[in-house]
Amino acid sequence: MELYINEFIPVTAVEGPGLRACLWVQGCSIRCDDCMVPHTWDRKKGKVADTSALLQILRETPGIEGLTVLGGEPMDQAPALLPFLEQVKASGLSLMLFSGYTREAILASGCPYKAAIIDLCDIFIDGPYVKDLTSFDRPWVGSGNQRIFFQTERYRHLENNLHTIENKVEIRITDEGEIAINGMMPKEKFIELQRSFRKI
Repeated sequence: MELYINEFIPVTAVEGPGLRACLWVQGCSIRCDDCMVPHTWDRKKGKVADTSALLQILRETPGIEGLTVLGGEPMDQAPALLPFLEQVKASGLSLMLFSGYTREAILASGCPYKAAIIDLCDIFIDGPYVKDLTSFDRPWVGSGNQRIFFQTERYRHLENNLHTIENKVEIRITDEGEIAINGMMPKEKFIELQRSFRKI
């Protein structure tokens, strides 16, 4: 089964605890109002991942402690995503994953692939982005309804210390001059940053 992705970054310091790799899947059935990344909605606009190559990169990248998976919506591709994530965890890396579905809705769906993905996570973040509840008081999430589940002891020490973690963004410039931004910030500031680069 093919896994459609939007982007993969081997090393980032803004998508979860420590240095991590980050994978954005392509395709989303939720499509939150005022979503920051609507370009990840249409699965047809993604690329088919070579998961063996991604695993090789993960194993050969020094200093990273885990993988963060966002979207798009990861649970929309649960059957294709699960085998890859099992190998990620088997290699000793931690797993942090975002879903716009609530944990209760995922488990109530009865899908064994989705339930297994939740079980693999060290940190699982659930809930859609809700524009009226926009809040950047906590790291990694954009609205107050979203919940952060620390499911293993690996990051349990962070649970009561989220106030010490700041949201940050990274700006990458490729050799071809392409600019990419990732991390968490208010949408208006993100748009302002985009515009400032277009003027350069």
